[in-house]
Amino acid sequence: MFDLRRLRLLSHFASLGTVSAVARSAQLTPSAVSQQLAALEKEIGMPLLERKGRQLTLTEAGRMLVSSAERIFGEVERAETELAHLRNGNEGAVRLATFPSVSRLAVPQALAFCLNEGRPVEIGLHEMEAHESLPALRRGEIDLALVDEYDPLPALVEPGIEFTSLFSEQMYLVLPTKHPLARPDVLIAEFAADPWITCQVGTLCHAGTVSACAAAGFVPEIAYMSNDFTVILAMIEAGLGIGFVPAIAITQTRYDVRCLALTERPLRRRISVAVRSAARSRPTLLRMINAFTTVTADLEGVVRLGTSGGEAAGRGSVAYWQRAP
Repeated sequence: MFDLRRLRLLSHFASLGTVSAVARSAQLTPSAVSQQLAALEKEIGMPLLERKGRQLTLTEAGRMLVSSAERIFGEVERAETELAHLRNGNEGAVRLATFPSVSRLAVPQALAFCLNEGRPVEIGLHEMEAHESLPALRRGEIDLALVDEYDPLPALVEPGIEFTSLFSEQMYLVLPTKHPLARPDVLIAEFAADPWITCQVGTLCHAGTVSACAAAGFVPEIAYMSNDFTVILAMIEAGLGIGFVPAIAITQTRYDVRCLALTERPLRRRISVAVRSAARSRPTLLRMINAFTTVTADLEGVVRLGTSGGEAAGRGSVAYWQRAP
């Protein structure tokens, strides 16, 4: 028999890649993590880690054990959930990973939906992008994750994780109002010389932008990066560059910009909610997934911008066009 806490540290190592990263995640010292992993090796009777040059990696036995750990933790989580429900019906707060553009719209409405149904859910919010939240979800550090994916990038696939699709939306190419190419008959390749504003390197949004530009035959010159689309819109309004922004972020703000809906190599964003397969049966998680599905059911119509220029209510104006196929 081996210690599940030590097994979880090994699983974290497989996900994070270094003892230092595991220590930060587990709020331990690197020395303590190393000692726990060494103790696990003694319990197993086989080496689980090996050094290749300056890098510490899993042995074949280590990889096999990590693979089995996913199933072990899943069964333990199911048992803990059932016991908690039998004990007092209270599962505690749902740890939710999300990001600003969807948080502002979907999270308050989902919580209000649960409250109006007479079954409120307590949550703890963690702001994370998909490349951060999915590994954290697998490690058991969060319970649910709202994630974004971008067409035409490949769909996300994570072992032990289930995705429930919520809605999709157009990514608009947003330009300063006085940009010389702010017209409906332009191609993305014509923006090859422009400075671009994107999300941070490592995010799927950044990868989607780079992929769309590469398909048009150029590498974008990235001048600024931010994971907050309101910041990106403000920088575009100031004339600092151009960039792709999702419809939902445009409808939530008012900036003096021009928004172009490309039909040539269109970029779309898909939003889903992710949960560990082993935890999906938890009543509070089921309620939250149902709430997100319900409150976002009509969003695809709400976040679809118009197809002709026009004035927007509030500050500034937003013009947007659909280029003819």
